[in-house]
Amino acid sequence: MKHLSFVLVVFSLFSTAALGQFSSSSSSKPHSAIPALPEAPARVNHFDVAANFAFSSANQVKSASSLIGGAVALDGKIKPWFGGTADFGYYGMGHGLVQPTMYTMLAGPAFFLNQDRYEAFFHVMFGLAHTGNVGATPNLAYAYAIGGGMQYDLNKRVAVRASGDAIFSAFAIDPNHLGYSQDTRVNPRATIGVAYHF
Repeated sequence: MKHLSFVLVVFSLFSTAALGQFSSSSSSKPHSAIPALPEAPARVNHFDVAANFAFSSANQVKSASSLIGGAVALDGKIKPWFGGTADFGYYGMGHGLVQPTMYTMLAGPAFFLNQDRYEAFFHVMFGLAHTGNVGATPNLAYAYAIGGGMQYDLNKRVAVRASGDAIFSAFAIDPNHLGYSQDTRVNPRATIGVAYHF
């Protein structure tokens, strides 16, 4: 009987110790009744400002073969694949018998395709084109451009880009007969430069 009592006492001591260890290990793990919230999606709306060296023809003026200048563009995204762009260009260093100047002020929708550090874009822009230094009357015409390009991110803020456009415009015959008729002419344009993300 004494042996049975001794066995029961030892068994109860071991049971109490094991139960206490299980309780302490269970209580050490925190339990949350609130499920984890999903992470907020990354922002996709951002802006790019690009400064470009530009080369354009001047087909609306006779004997003007090419124009060299610059263009500044602002791109804005409201979705990863869609946004808008605004573009202002000035071309004043001409090569040819006649050296006109040209301004372009264009804006319109843009589409984007991203892959790692690369981004391709396509845009259709509408606005005005101005021709100077040739006496064209009028010297301001409705214009639109179709084109696109690609840029490569050097880091989180700076990218290099290249693009090409076909700029359509129509000017009246100028008094000195240096220009064409009001039929639409196409000026191909190529740009290369840098873009800043913000």
